[in-house]
Amino acid sequence: MAETSHFSDATETDEQLKELYDQAADLCLRNPSRDVQVIVACTSMSIYGMALNERGLCRGKENQANAFAEWHKCEADSLRFPEIELPAGFR
Repeated sequence: MAETSHFSDATETDEQLKELYDQAADLCLRNPSRDVQVIVACTSMSIYGMALNERGLCRGKENQANAFAEWHKCEADSLRFPEIELPAGFR
């Protein structure tokens, strides 16, 4: 589990967060545009990833191609999302 808990009061289920992550990833990773909505989607991916990491879920493992990355219970070689700066109410 993550050391910092920004999302302990979040009501989304793990499955809902994974779906939100996937929706944001579809826009972020498949769009060469520099539009604001793309940047928001990319930032959202990181936030959803942080929230899932706090719940003990990780996506991908070291030395694994991103195309094969799946959500799983975090292990020593699991990839974790780096923390990003959140709005003041979530720090």
